Amino acid sequence: MKKKMLTTLFAAAMIGTLLGAAPMTAMADEEPVTVTWYASRPVDGAIDLTIREIAQKYSEEHDGNWQLEVITEADRPSYLSKLRTLIAGDNMPDIIDIDATPYCQELVDAGLLVDVKSWLEEQGLYDSYQPTALAYQEFVNGTMYTLPLEYHVEMIWYNKQIFADNGLEVPTTMDEWLDVCQKLQDAGITPISVDGVDRWPVLRYLAFMPFRETGNDYIIRLSQGEASMGDQEGRDGIDFMQKIGKYFQEGFGATDYATAQAMFLDGQSAMYYIGDWEIAAMQEAYDAGTVDYFYLPTSEGALTGANEFCVNSGIGMAFNSATFDEKTEDFIKYVIENYAALYAARDQMSPIRGELPEDHEFSDLYVRVHEDMDGTGEHFLKPWDCYLDSNSCTVLEDNLLLLAAGDQDAEEFITSVDEAIAEYVEEME
Repeated sequence: MKKKMLTTLFAAAMIGTLLGAAPMTAMADEEPVTVTWYASRPVDGAIDLTIREIAQKYSEEHDGNWQLEVITEADRPSYLSKLRTLIAGDNMPDIIDIDATPYCQELVDAGLLVDVKSWLEEQGLYDSYQPTALAYQEFVNGTMYTLPLEYHVEMIWYNKQIFADNGLEVPTTMDEWLDVCQKLQDAGITPISVDGVDRWPVLRYLAFMPFRETGNDYIIRLSQGEASMGDQEGRDGIDFMQKIGKYFQEGFGATDYATAQAMFLDGQSAMYYIGDWEIAAMQEAYDAGTVDYFYLPTSEGALTGANEFCVNSGIGMAFNSATFDEKTEDFIKYVIENYAALYAARDQMSPIRGELPEDHEFSDLYVRVHEDMDGTGEHFLKPWDCYLDSNSCTVLEDNLLLLAAGDQDAEEFITSVDEAIAEYVEEME
């Protein structure tokens, strides 16, 4: 059995990492089976290393007559652009990384992706996963074509010393959070550092109030052209964005991920919003008693509660329906069987159920967050960029930076977002 080979265009555009025990020239009589995965994840990150390890073991168990070729493009915009080019040229890899976005739905409608939900159920593997991890991967209609490899909660990290020095308590409501920010600013302290370059951290702040009020209902209706950014839920999000944006560091729109995090860890800001994937970065300061975290505060009369916030399972793994044969299936089942313990041993939260490995020592911080995950509620904030088409999302994020910086008013923002979504909806009709 032989997978179709990547074109010269694909090979030239990407950086390839070959996984498996045997090179292509090792088999004199038979070419090894090669499964290609176009990935949008950090090279040598926890997921990359875990899949490498599993693929190596799987290859060894198959006498080297199987290999996984990973082509990585960590920059998400570049990745999506190249993925579109590959698929348009009928050169879709066997496995791709993709969120349950409108573009993913286009691939589903074209019959290009495997129905992962049905496959998991057929294989008796559906209950192997954390329910929320799978729910995050679903489209609005409940179908699912992507498999999660990660599982996260997002929280607000804060500097305990700065809070103590200024007599501040951890906020439990959105109004209290804004009040804490004002007191910090009055004391000459930057309340929040945020990564504006990557846009999505700022977008989270816009989503907070609509999520508290409606769960994900508002963003679903907005993305489908059935609601306006000018509806009350949208205006509440805009109002909160304008208020809290005043407490971001100066020049936040040009601040990248590493710089925003360093500001917080160096004590140059009092708070920083990020997920548990940064436990390793926070560990030393946490152990020293310098930092701690709290989850998204609540709001009066909210639909969602204190144990409901942004829980996600990240970008999913999808499979080319034309090349999803028994060899690919068998490998994916092997991944599911072996992934949880190996991934957890890298101090990561696995979307696949399983006991924590006893031969690995987990920090108190890891165990605490792991326990938090077991107590999350029914609702979870799904990032807005998973619902919006790429152009509408770009328009929203670009204008959001202006809104948060005080350089654009609410009405201009509403008009720009509504027009972009309306244009997309009209094109899809």
